[in-house]
This record gives sequence, structure tokens and C-alpha cells, in this order.
Amino acid sequence: MAPALDAADVIRALRGGVATLDALAARLGGADRDQLLWALDDAASRGWVRSNGGEECGPDGLCGSSAPTVYSLTDVGRAAA
Repeated sequence: MAPALDAADVIRALRGGVATLDALAARLGGADRDQLLWALDDAASRGWVRSNGGEECGPDGLCGSSAPTVYSLTDVGRAAA
């Protein structure tokens, strides 16, 4: 079983720049999607991460006919990283 991800893992992975959910998973060595979503939610609730996804976007980052959700660090997240 892969080690659990946390919000700190997400912000370290985002130091490399903005990323889609799939790109983040790849940066984290093929992270489990459910664990990644939990860690992203935790990082966002701490104010470390933001996304461009609107309400029409699902938790998997897919947004119907628009581009996939992209995640990036906030100023607070950069300081924490």
C-alpha cells in the first residue's frame, strides 16, 4: 500500500508550477486519486492551494466542455512550501 498523502505533499509537488490532477498524481509518483483528492481538499481548506475550476467541475477536475481544472499555490502555500 502506498503511503498516505497529506497537504504538505501537495504543496511540495506544486512548487514545480501549476498542474492538473493527473500531473499532480504523476509528480507524486502515481498517487492514488482518492488520497490525492483528500490531500488537495485539505491544502485548499488551509488556503495553500487554489484552482480555476468552477462549480460545473467535478472533484476529478473535469469540467464538461472547458479545460481541466488547474491547481496552483497561493501566496500562503508558497510560504508554507
